[in-house]
Amino acid sequence: MRLLALAWLLTTAALTTYAPPPLRVLETPTRDEVDACAATMCEGFWTTSQLTPAQIAALHKTQSDDFRTRFSGKRRLRGSLLVVPDDDEGVAAMASLELGLVDVVARAVLPRDDAERKFIAALGRLTTRDRNILLRAPIQEVCGTLFDGNVRVVPLVSNVAVLPSKRRRGLGRRVMRACTDLAVDWNYDEVVLEVEAANRPAGALYEDMGYQELWRDTRSALKA
Repeated sequence: MRLLALAWLLTTAALTTYAPPPLRVLETPTRDEVDACAATMCEGFWTTSQLTPAQIAALHKTQSDDFRTRFSGKRRLRGSLLVVPDDDEGVAAMASLELGLVDVVARAVLPRDDAERKFIAALGRLTTRDRNILLRAPIQEVCGTLFDGNVRVVPLVSNVAVLPSKRRRGLGRRVMRACTDLAVDWNYDEVVLEVEAANRPAGALYEDMGYQELWRDTRSALKA
C-alpha cells in the first residue's frame, strides 16, 4: 500500500479570508462524545457494509477505546477532537488534531505510541533538574533540545469522517479548515496529514485545499 506526504504552509491570506466554522473542539471529550465520534468513524470512514452487527459493535468499541486513550488529557503531546454536531445529538462530521513527531531523516511520521515512547525515553536520559527546567519550555523547544533537530513536533490531522447522509455539504472542508485554525491557536504554521495514495477523492480534496506532496513511502503524510 503506497502512501503520500503533502505539504501546505499556512498563510496570512488564507487565515484572514476564512471565517472559522461553527463547530466544537473537544479537548477532553466525555464518554458520550467519544461514543458519538466512534459511531461517525464507523459509518463515515470505515467500510462496514459487509460486516455483521457483532463485527460493527466490535469496531465501534475499538475506535472508542482508541479515542479515550488518545484524548484523555493525560498525554504530554496535546490533542483534540473537532466535531460538527448532528441534529440528533450525534456527530455529522469530525476530525482530530494531535501533536506528533516527524523523523526528518527517515522522512516519516512516527506512530503515536512510538512517538510517546521516544519522547519519554529522551526525557528519562536527563537529570531531574534539567528535565524539570526543560518541561517548562514550549513543546517545540523541548523536542528541539531532546532530538537535535532530527525529529520535529508538528500538528497531525487524522480521523476525518463525514456521515454518508451529510456529504456534499462542505463539512469535510469545514473540519479540515478548523484543524488549521486550531494549529494556529497552538502556535504552529503547518499541519501534517497522512493519506493512502489510493484514496484519490481524499487526495484531490486536500490538494484543492492547498496541500502539497512531501514524500511517498510505506506511510503517508500531508502537510498544511
